[in-house]
Amino acid sequence: MAGNRKALRKGVKSELNSLSKHKPHNATKISRSSLKAAKKDYRLQKKKYNALKLESLDQKKRASLSSKEQEKLDEKLAKSKEALLKSKNHRKVASRVHKKTIKKDSTLLRNKSKQLPTSSAKRSIRQQIKKSLSEDDTLGDAVEQYNKAKDFKVKSDIAKSLTKTSARASFNSIKGVNNIASRFINFSRGRGFTKTPPNMTARANMAKSVRNFRNRLFAAKKAKQSQQGLSMIRQVLAGKMKMVKFLTVVGTNPYTWLVFGILLILFVVSSTLTTVSSIPIKQDEFQLTQSWDYMTKLDAESTDSSNTFYTPLDDVMYYMNDQFDDFNVNDMVTVGSNSAALPNQTYEQYLTGLWSALNRSSPDYKLTTMDNLEKDKSSKYYISDEDYSDLKERVNEVGYSSLDGQLEFPYQTESLVVNRRYGYEHDGDKVKHHSSIGVSSAVGQDLSAPMGGIVNSITADDTLTISEYKDARITITGVNTGRFTGGEKIVTGTLLGKATKSNIDITYEKYDEESKKWVNVNPAFYFPKVTYTQFTSLASDSFDPGKSVAERAEAVYNYLTKLGYKKEGISAILGCWSEESEINPKRAEGDYLSPPVGASGNSWDDPAWLAMGGMDIYGKYPNIIHRGLGLGQWTDTSDGSERHTLLLNYAKAKNKKWYDLNLQLDFMLSGDTAGNQTMFKNTASNTVSSSIPELTNYFLTYWEGNPGDKIQARVQAAQNWFTYFSHNGGSDADMSASSKELFEKYKNQIKPLPSNKETQEGQGWPGNGYEPGNCTWYVFNRQAQIGHKIDGYMGNGGQWGYNYTKTPGATIDSKPQVGDAVSFSPGIAGSSSLYGHVAQVEVVNPDGTFLVSEMNTLGLYSMGYRLFKPGAGMTFVHFK
Repeated sequence: MAGNRKALRKGVKSELNSLSKHKPHNATKISRSSLKAAKKDYRLQKKKYNALKLESLDQKKRASLSSKEQEKLDEKLAKSKEALLKSKNHRKVASRVHKKTIKKDSTLLRNKSKQLPTSSAKRSIRQQIKKSLSEDDTLGDAVEQYNKAKDFKVKSDIAKSLTKTSARASFNSIKGVNNIASRFINFSRGRGFTKTPPNMTARANMAKSVRNFRNRLFAAKKAKQSQQGLSMIRQVLAGKMKMVKFLTVVGTNPYTWLVFGILLILFVVSSTLTTVSSIPIKQDEFQLTQSWDYMTKLDAESTDSSNTFYTPLDDVMYYMNDQFDDFNVNDMVTVGSNSAALPNQTYEQYLTGLWSALNRSSPDYKLTTMDNLEKDKSSKYYISDEDYSDLKERVNEVGYSSLDGQLEFPYQTESLVVNRRYGYEHDGDKVKHHSSIGVSSAVGQDLSAPMGGIVNSITADDTLTISEYKDARITITGVNTGRFTGGEKIVTGTLLGKATKSNIDITYEKYDEESKKWVNVNPAFYFPKVTYTQFTSLASDSFDPGKSVAERAEAVYNYLTKLGYKKEGISAILGCWSEESEINPKRAEGDYLSPPVGASGNSWDDPAWLAMGGMDIYGKYPNIIHRGLGLGQWTDTSDGSERHTLLLNYAKAKNKKWYDLNLQLDFMLSGDTAGNQTMFKNTASNTVSSSIPELTNYFLTYWEGNPGDKIQARVQAAQNWFTYFSHNGGSDADMSASSKELFEKYKNQIKPLPSNKETQEGQGWPGNGYEPGNCTWYVFNRQAQIGHKIDGYMGNGGQWGYNYTKTPGATIDSKPQVGDAVSFSPGIAGSSSLYGHVAQVEVVNPDGTFLVSEMNTLGLYSMGYRLFKPGAGMTFVHFK
């Protein structure tokens, strides 16, 4: 008991210390709210505990439970009791704290009444002293002046107190009436007898009006309607001029205050009544980031081993702000304001519907764009041609630039290449949130300050933070910080140092006056222009490179994988070559033109034709001396690069044609310049990253030496190749020849194709209790891939035919259906005489034969395909 009392005293002391930072009246309100919450929590915990206790004491129910289930119930009861005791202690602490806080609150009437006797005694003594002093003629005048001053102060205090009390009483009365009215209104609308949420109250709407007011000031500024007084007012309201400076200028002229008041009223009224604004972004930056976050979360949660979602979100943000102005994702959508809005729908639910309109739903994903939805008259998101044109004009002219705290590029560029966007992202089996953006850079590249301020934090050799006082702070990771020790004041554009890696991270925070906290915002909103390299990639995409291109790509893939290089890096290289040469080693820049510059029959072996370059082919690139050749379009240039010549000489030394594919691959690894060999290997081995966009951008920037050129097309092609090889070149690597033939024959009927997650070591679906690499492990994964949740352990493959009851809703049959698991009794179809076997039914033919995919017929993780007829010893398990 002594320990409990000690803990209780400690808790009370801690709470009181926390409340001491607040004014007495506020401390009382906070403690009252805490006590109310503590009581509510105690009642809830007590209810839960009593319910569990009754369940535990129910002997009939306990008898129906296994010993393990009884242990779990007892453990659950013990935890509930512990939570109840904690809640009870918390209630006691809150009660004592509230009582002590009340005693210290001098503004309460009960405390004021206790002070009356003391105040009366003091007042009597003061009156006696003043009476004695007033008897003296000289001192009497002074006493009279003192009394007048005191009387004036008392009357002033009374007036002030009366005004404050009346205002508070009026506010509380109005608030009470408004609460009841809002409850009845919500009840009549089918929302229950509840109060209007705080974010939908008149106060919240006023805050929105103020934000819209600031946006309209920005629009006025863009229009450059200049009057000096009005310009100054705009600057004050936008936070760009200190109020002290403003008061100093206008304080000498009282008429300015009148003008200011009239303009303020006009602007507020205008902001309330006007529905169309020249600012495309109406939300504040925190709500805008929250909306962006929610959409990225939908992308991440829908991403799996087959489909990767990166919905283009800028267009979504502009559309939402155009249709709904200033909104919070937790608000209720105003019905009637948009054709897609439904009753009792939050903006989160609205955005979920919009995401589905852009991507459809599993498994029949189909992509469209926000533009298509806006222009399609049959779409719920359609807007008129005039409104569409107006929106696009405002986006092009203003974009996100109305947000405060705009940033400059950290290096010279026309658009910042973002390899990893802000928000949620699918990472393995988890969804991870990135509070920064990953930006492409070059190792050793000079990086400058995106904003001015104080270098107030250097957390590592490659990380620094620049802060503007209580406004914004930016953190950059990936820059050499040796120039700073901390505390230096810098301006925008100041050299920070050199990039230490090929991808720098940028985090941007703003200070939220309402919550009094630093809050992360999406840095991409604040740069003049960004280009994203992450795109949606679907397993169902109709990516058909053509037989000849696919064969060449497979030859490159097979060549490099035998040397141990990675699928992501190889895909990035092929993505770049798709744009350069269509993955064709027998390509020369300008070969499509008319001869003699274009190719004729014997051009490929004609040294004079190969040596053409400059204005004949490139027009605006006279520095290219000899035309680009081969997969990577190697050139000779006036700055000393001779990769064109190196390739031809290498082919001559090897006694092969320069356009031989294997020769060119060998040249990249052994005959190219040392630096280019290193960069090729860095890409192919995933040394610099495991991200396809980052690898593609690295290869383009360093190996090809052409930063930013068609980056989106290259990344999209790289992702297509990755998907292609994941489905066609990964899972069947260990198949027998007959198995591969079956796969080639039936692969278009297998939907979706097994991916790395179902077949590769170190991967697999959650809940899989089977031995990795075995037949049971694979079939569990395959069932999960097609949407079936089955029991995590139904025994060996041959036991599934009678252990199927462990999976609720499962049934068995003697005939196969697509999606079934087929259980082979021990010894059947060459299976183990001890364990049997299990496989996945992929295709059922009209003649009754069926194709299965399976694992571990040739060894752990080995994939195979076989064709069977239904027979004895085969049981088909159908899962829902």
